[in-house]
Amino acid sequence: MATRQTGKKIDARERARLARTRVDQVRAERDNKIEATLAEFFTAGDERDALIAKIDALETTMGERVTSLFEFGESASRVADLTALLPKEVKRMRTFAASRQTPLVTAPPRI
Repeated sequence: MATRQTGKKIDARERARLARTRVDQVRAERDNKIEATLAEFFTAGDERDALIAKIDALETTMGERVTSLFEFGESASRVADLTALLPKEVKRMRTFAASRQTPLVTAPPRI
C-alpha cells in the first residue's frame, strides 16, 4: 500500500508540474503580446513627435511668409484671400511666427 501512495504523490507532482508549465506558457505568450503592443505604441509615438516637429517647422515658415506679405503692405483680408486662409488663421499664423522669432536683445556681459 505504501508503494501505491508514493505513486499517487508522483502522479500529483507531475500533474502540478504540467499545470504550472501551461500557466507559465500562457503568461509568457501574454507578456510577448504586451511587449509587441508597447513597441508599436512607442514607435507610433516617436513618429508622431517627429511629425509634430515637422508641422511646427512648416507652420513657422508659413507664418514668416504671412508676416512678409504684411511687410509688403498687404492687408489682413488680402493676405487671407491670397493664401486661401480664414482671417483668424492668418492672425494665428502671424502670431505663431512672431512667437518663434528670437529677440535681438542680448544679456549684459557678466563681470
